[in-house]
Amino acid sequence: MRTPTTTFPSLVAALLICAACPAAPDSNLEFDQGTKGWQTVLDGVMGGLSTGRIAEGEGGTLRFTGELSLENNGGFSQIRTAIPEGTFAGTTGLTLRVKGDGRTYQCDIRSSRLRLMAGGYQQTFKTKAGEWVEVEIPFDQCVANSFGQRIRNAPALDPASIESVGITLADKREGPFAIEVDWIRPMGKQAAGQPSAGSLAAVATKANLTTLLELVKAAELELPKDAKLTIFAPTNEAFARLPKEQVEFLTSAKGKPALQLILKHHVVAQSLGSSAVLDRRRLPALSGQSLEVDPGALTVDGARLVATDVAFDGGLVHAIDSVMLPELRSIEQVVAEDERFATLRAAIGAAGLGPQLGSRNPGPWTLLAPSNEAFGAIPADSLKALLADRPALTAVLAAHVLPTKIRREEMLSQGSARTLMGDGTVDFALASGAITAGGARIEVADIEAANGIIHVIDRVLPARGPAPAPAASTPPQRAAQAAAILELAIERGVPRFNAGDEASCAEMYELAITSVALLGADAIGPGMKADLTEALDRGSKHQDMAERAWIYRRAMDRALEGVRASRGPVE
Repeated sequence: MRTPTTTFPSLVAALLICAACPAAPDSNLEFDQGTKGWQTVLDGVMGGLSTGRIAEGEGGTLRFTGELSLENNGGFSQIRTAIPEGTFAGTTGLTLRVKGDGRTYQCDIRSSRLRLMAGGYQQTFKTKAGEWVEVEIPFDQCVANSFGQRIRNAPALDPASIESVGITLADKREGPFAIEVDWIRPMGKQAAGQPSAGSLAAVATKANLTTLLELVKAAELELPKDAKLTIFAPTNEAFARLPKEQVEFLTSAKGKPALQLILKHHVVAQSLGSSAVLDRRRLPALSGQSLEVDPGALTVDGARLVATDVAFDGGLVHAIDSVMLPELRSIEQVVAEDERFATLRAAIGAAGLGPQLGSRNPGPWTLLAPSNEAFGAIPADSLKALLADRPALTAVLAAHVLPTKIRREEMLSQGSARTLMGDGTVDFALASGAITAGGARIEVADIEAANGIIHVIDRVLPARGPAPAPAASTPPQRAAQAAAILELAIERGVPRFNAGDEASCAEMYELAITSVALLGADAIGPGMKADLTEALDRGSKHQDMAERAWIYRRAMDRALEGVRASRGPVE
């Protein structure tokens, strides 16, 4: 199921799961119930070759993606929806909350008083790659255009006459595009309402929790929408005890991700009274990490409860006397700074897998981390040879990474989990009173990281069980392995991309391409290997994660086509 999310742009709305502009009646401008009523309009009506697709984004959004082509005099891709005439009467414009790819789009509005074959009232707006922004479209600044030409002496746009709203890309730049729309709302008469007396802003002001609200505003925090929450709210005095330099960092642009994670660490996605809280031993926070509850000390993650069960429109607030800090380091950083993993650190570095587990890749991941003693059980010559054989080492380490977050308490009920590249599974079992993963005993469990969790295990897992060494496989076998890796990466990457997580998709594609390239030119052909290597180089130069993912994906598609052609028809 989807977990709807929203970003709150103002201090009052920052922690409210409530007041916002109402959507126009009988129209779909909020997308909480899907994308019904929206359709694409492409330049194919004029012979063009541009594409456009509408999909539901995670959290109740509309995603508009495709490729712009200038062939056959084409060059536009559009989405639009009908609006009951009179809906926007008395308003002054529209506000759109969008996350784009850095390209310039335009808002297209059609009026019953100026019906055109191709065109309408238009106003361009710029997007920031990978960032949510709010765009204002004042009706009095919209210009009437038809076939790209301004219509002279056109009447001013009358809000009451609006009968459709759309978004168009026609910036004369070929290539893939992606824009996500959270909502479209009217300005003016129907602007956002005032918070209720039971809103969190009102309650927090009375309860001396105003610093929390200010930080949520600065962080542009995303929280579940239309859900009841439990918020563990540090008092103003608790925030005042944080070191000055730490506060300065967290409120800077560079520190925003860390601030968002810290604030999410104070929120639980269900409404729990104090008695229910103290009946638990652990609570799952929105940070993805756990809050440890000590009922005897009346503490949550070490913070003492000082006021409880304060109701607000979106759930319950419990005031606490200190700020709860989650683990801000990535799995890569935790491994790098823990001497228990000195050998593992060297192995990850030799295989080049650090970025996969680093701060730029949100995961979540589960790392089954062999201790130094576990690596020490491997004969010295064999370990030295493994560290020198990058393909074999990559295969072994991939068997220790699970592309999901699994805590020890969840292992037995889950039974097993697929490994990073999907070419094997890790089985969980109970042996001699201890939980094992792939037969290895879990010595230390649930070490938190910002992008996942680490479990220390007492032996190194084989890449695919007792199988021959990678060097013994034949080129056709490695070609089949290459196809399997690429197909799995695409299978897992596409949902992430469509959900708006372009960075994670690009990272997954990058790892898959790297793994396939390491299989060797005799398995995939020198031309294909060169093409994949060149795609890695080109993709790494793009800061736009969507563009990077598309570069990788096209190279992967070419590689798959080549591998399948070389293998011939499947019997």
